[in-house]
Amino acid sequence: MQNKYDAMQADIVQGDMEASSVMQKTPVETVKSILSRIGVEFEEGLPKETYISALKEEFCNNSEWILKMIPRHFLEFLLSIWEKTEIEVSLEEWDYLEYLKIFGLVTFKKGNPITDEPNLIYCIPEMRDRFYFLLKSRKSRALMEQYEEWEKIICGLMYYYGMVEVAVLHENFMRVTKRVIPYGEFLTFVKCRCSLWAFGVLLRDVQRQKDYYQCVNVENPEMLLMYIQQHNDLSYKNIGKEDLFYISEAAGIDNRWPGVSELGTFMLDEMHMNYYRATVMVKTLLLMIQNGCEWGDLKEKMAVLPFDSPDMEEKVYDIVKVLYESAPLYELKGYSRKEYEKMFRQKQLKKKREMFTIINGRKRE
Repeated sequence: MQNKYDAMQADIVQGDMEASSVMQKTPVETVKSILSRIGVEFEEGLPKETYISALKEEFCNNSEWILKMIPRHFLEFLLSIWEKTEIEVSLEEWDYLEYLKIFGLVTFKKGNPITDEPNLIYCIPEMRDRFYFLLKSRKSRALMEQYEEWEKIICGLMYYYGMVEVAVLHENFMRVTKRVIPYGEFLTFVKCRCSLWAFGVLLRDVQRQKDYYQCVNVENPEMLLMYIQQHNDLSYKNIGKEDLFYISEAAGIDNRWPGVSELGTFMLDEMHMNYYRATVMVKTLLLMIQNGCEWGDLKEKMAVLPFDSPDMEEKVYDIVKVLYESAPLYELKGYSRKEYEKMFRQKQLKKKREMFTIINGRKRE
């Protein structure tokens, strides 16, 4: 075991705390939110301990929750903690620990670089005893993979759509998975999957009695809702599973959309921008396009770029113009401007054809 501070290392200690004590550190509104998400009814104004007791009882007595609520990579990390005496911890994994602490599975104490106190992760024996063999079972590991796939599909669809009626999202989800999944089970998964908490939000259109799921990348939900309702005759674009996995794992940037790779490469090789700044700029322009901005707004945003010459500026504009036409738009239900224009022309051509009827002439005697 380490005996001094190392930012990337942590000692693992078998703690003597109960899960309830660890869960006490979770804000009461978070606890109530989780109870609401998993369908546990409760009264307002009760002591915090009451809500924590209800969450712990439901979480521990129903094994499906740990698999549905916590993503596989979180659970794999948890198993590593339960099996080791020290572990390397990345910045991302410190966030995993924050999530795991909500459910009383572990707790931790950050070290001190001045006094050389090490980072400490405390195992909670009652939770390890309850869940260790469950998480190691073949059935559970298969479910972890299944739920991970479900999450990627949902995220991938939302990176394309931005906002969609939940019933339609459910239909498209079943089309992609090729499985019949009850609507209630699907909705529960969306509401309780912790990695989806910061990804999107469930909205209710009170007037039309419809539920919508909205990605956090949407800049103006009210305007977008109006646009998609105006396109009632336009079906949401069908996207294949591989494409959904790709865009989900790339956090919404698909290098195969015309203009994306070209823009990133030009910024790195010709404009000598560092990788982080180039990626942020590509993502920013892409989100502006998906949110339906006009070409003039994009040019205004690009004005901050370090152009060495008018020729360089013109080349960037040419590349972004391609991206502007090819990237999917939220208001067009996942279709790009170019795809929509093509469909619109085909529709108009079909209408013109239907305006005329061919009359068979009769030969005069």
